[in-house]
Amino acid sequence: MREEPVPRTMRVLVASAPDPASVNQRAALCALATWEEAGRFEGSPVLAHGRWTLLTIRELHLERDHLDRDIEATLGTRPELLVYLSKHRSESRTPSLTVHPIGNPKAAEFGGKPGTFVPASPAWMTAALRRLRIEAQELPYEVTFEATHHGPYLETPTFFIEQGSTEREWEDLEASKAIARTLLDLRPAEAPAALGLGGGHYVPRHSDLAVARRIAFGHMLPSHSLEGLPPDRIDAAISGTPGASLAYLHRKSLGKPEARELEALVSARGLRVVREADLPPLEENKAS
Repeated sequence: MREEPVPRTMRVLVASAPDPASVNQRAALCALATWEEAGRFEGSPVLAHGRWTLLTIRELHLERDHLDRDIEATLGTRPELLVYLSKHRSESRTPSLTVHPIGNPKAAEFGGKPGTFVPASPAWMTAALRRLRIEAQELPYEVTFEATHHGPYLETPTFFIEQGSTEREWEDLEASKAIARTLLDLRPAEAPAALGLGGGHYVPRHSDLAVARRIAFGHMLPSHSLEGLPPDRIDAAISGTPGASLAYLHRKSLGKPEARELEALVSARGLRVVREADLPPLEENKAS
């Protein structure tokens, strides 16, 4: 039984007990803001700060499908947004802070369902990338989007915010604080939602465009995921990007025939294919 009413509209931050970076991000959030206990979820406290709710799960994030459904069943309110606090791991071992949507364009090697996209949150996720670049500008980290990948499976708009790529970075409290400051000060970006196509796993072209121009990315499918991808998976990525009206292709990463085919496909679905020059610069960038 909860001691305080959970907010009617919940934006939920999810920490994972076995994930050291996630635990540090949770600690940073608790240190930087005043939270009130608002019940229990599976034996752990539910904390509330404004319209944010912070809870901890026992499993690794990837291993827990349907968390949104379980939150609703336990707390009586379905979240409007889930943000997972997480570690990041990469073979390059590059110190990185990343933001990304979730789902599996092809196989489900790391949780979730194959060929299924969890709803993205373009306005919130793009705002998180922009803010994180500001908060971490004095830190030795690359701050970037990642393309859509891995689980868990949910039906609520969701994104991951991560620090890595090794144990050393997972324990870096300054990186955790940068993530906490980003989330506590977060406001959704005011920009049209877009599907991103092409590029590598870290989609640098989409990342740079998102912090310079009025565009908010949802699902981003890198070149390697697009190879042999059936059209219905593109349809699913569009459906999983709420409000999508634009598509941006990283053309240099795609062959000309492939780019033309993708442009025709998304245009037929009602998306406007844009280039950088088509997008207004952000006001703060114009001022600088």
